[in-house]
Amino acid sequence: MKIALITRRYPPLVGGAEKALGYLAAALDRAGAEVVVVTSAIPGRSIATDPADRPRVIRLPTSRLRFVGTYIYMNNLKKWLYNNDIDIAYVSMLKHDAYVAVGAGDRRGFPVVLRPEGAGATGDLAWQKRGRFGATIGGRCRFADAYVSISAAIESELVAEGYDRERIHSLPNGVPIPEIAWNPRGASLDGARATFVGRLAVEKNLEKLVDAWRIVVKRRPGAELTLLGEGPMRVKLEERIRSLDLADSVRLAGAVENPLIFLKDSDLFVLPSIEEGMSVALLEAMALGVPIVASAIPGNRAILEDGVHGWLADPAAPEALAAAIERSLDDYETSIGLGEAARRRAIERHSIEAVAQNHLRFFQSIIDQKRKNK
Repeated sequence: MKIALITRRYPPLVGGAEKALGYLAAALDRAGAEVVVVTSAIPGRSIATDPADRPRVIRLPTSRLRFVGTYIYMNNLKKWLYNNDIDIAYVSMLKHDAYVAVGAGDRRGFPVVLRPEGAGATGDLAWQKRGRFGATIGGRCRFADAYVSISAAIESELVAEGYDRERIHSLPNGVPIPEIAWNPRGASLDGARATFVGRLAVEKNLEKLVDAWRIVVKRRPGAELTLLGEGPMRVKLEERIRSLDLADSVRLAGAVENPLIFLKDSDLFVLPSIEEGMSVALLEAMALGVPIVASAIPGNRAILEDGVHGWLADPAAPEALAAAIERSLDDYETSIGLGEAARRRAIERHSIEAVAQNHLRFFQSIIDQKRKNK
């Protein structure tokens, strides 16, 4: 099966969607598919590629200029799709890539499957309503052969916007399962270490987490919070940390290639987001088995249960986040057990190898249906 996995952003760019697609592309390749990732070059950055690398990655020329870069990328993507034989196109996000792929698929006869990456105010469908040419792009997206929903929230939005329910298929994200599970450090939890992994963006709700951490350190002066990632909220977070006099207990560590190294040395993973599709960082923490405190939003509740796989809290209130963190640390033996249960759930439902096999069966059904209808 020749699969073109199309995404404007791809590793080494760091983000949940990028990681999810990187994991999936590699797993599909290991499962025997012929995978080519078609993505945008990163202006001003040269990335060495070896033709023998798998999966193969094609980086299409673009530009630093905002609208000019999008036009150049779309034109190059169209040329690539018209000049290469594929069995199916799998497209991340209902944006410009989807517009080009659906048009090319219609002309060349290959099926196109679209994959929204988010829900809510920062999700794909919200972007179609406010983005430049969003309505036009949304109109063409409705002609795709199928849609993959990684969460119930995304599926609900698709249905509410009139997308054909029969063409929406639930396929959750997957992550590699570490062979060695997380183990407690054994140190005093007065010096507890908590870690967040993700973009420093508004939807991650990190200002509320910093406010919550001020409450936590009043009881645990040695506690440390590390925020792993980069993004547009960095300056505001730096200001917030200084204003609350938390420079000694909250660290902005930047983006790292392997956050599991930090998580293995942490006592707690914290995800305070107000919006998520299906968080790869949360799945990675579950797969490792580290204790978890997360926001009680639909995307998180879909993959873990409060008091069963971790602790959930209202993300709108710093006091609620702080209380959940304190609860986790005060009853740490229970939290360790919840982390073990979360790891078992990740193994059962979100192993990347199983997720890849589910994708291949789904892709084959779409290819067969397309050929039947010709």
